[in-house]
Amino acid sequence: MNKLTRFAATAACIAALSACGTVMPTADSGYLSDSRALVPAADASGARRVAAQALDPARVTIAEVVWRSDARAELGDDERQALLAGLERELRQAVQALPPAPEGRPARIRAAITRVETVSPGLNTVGTLLLIGPLDRGGAAFEIEAVDAATGEQLAALRLGYFAPLGELKARFSRLAPAGIAAHEAALEFAALLRPAASPEEAPRR
Repeated sequence: MNKLTRFAATAACIAALSACGTVMPTADSGYLSDSRALVPAADASGARRVAAQALDPARVTIAEVVWRSDARAELGDDERQALLAGLERELRQAVQALPPAPEGRPARIRAAITRVETVSPGLNTVGTLLLIGPLDRGGAAFEIEAVDAATGEQLAALRLGYFAPLGELKARFSRLAPAGIAAHEAALEFAALLRPAASPEEAPRR
C-alpha cells in the first residue's frame, strides 16, 4: 500500500468517524431563565427539563426566537434571519402536532440559536470526488424553554447541540441545510418535553 493509498484510507476513516455522530457538545449560554432543574444528557448533547404536566398546544405561543450565537459562523443578516424563521416554524409545527390537552397550562416559548456550524459545499465536493466522502459537517445548538404565560415560571426546557447525521448526504452540499436539520430535531425533542405522558407512538414524528 503506497503513501497516497494509506492517506486516502486514513482520511476516509476520520471522515466517517466524525460524521457518524450527531452529538454537538454545547455549553450553557445563560439564555434560559433557569438552568438549575435541567438534567444533563448522558451523551453530552445538552440537558433537558420535562414539564410536570402536559401543556395545551392550543394555548402555547411563540414569545421570541433570538440569535445568541458567536461570530464564528460568519453569517450574513439574511442567513441569520432565515435560520431564526426556520426555528420558529419548526417549533410551531411540532407544538401543533401534539394532541390536545385542555387541562394543560398556557405557556410561552422562548428560544435562542446559540451556535451554528456551516458546511463548505466546495470542500465536501472535493472530498467526494477524491472518493473520501464529505469532509465537512454542520449543525447547530439551541436553548429553548416554555414558561408559564402568567407567572413566567419555567415549565420545560431544552439545551441541545446537534450535527446533521451522515445519512443526510444532500445537506453536506448546502451551507445552512445542516443547521435546518438541527432545528427540526430540536423542535421535535422540545415538543416531546411538553407532553411527558405521551407514548413513543404519540410523539411528533419527522
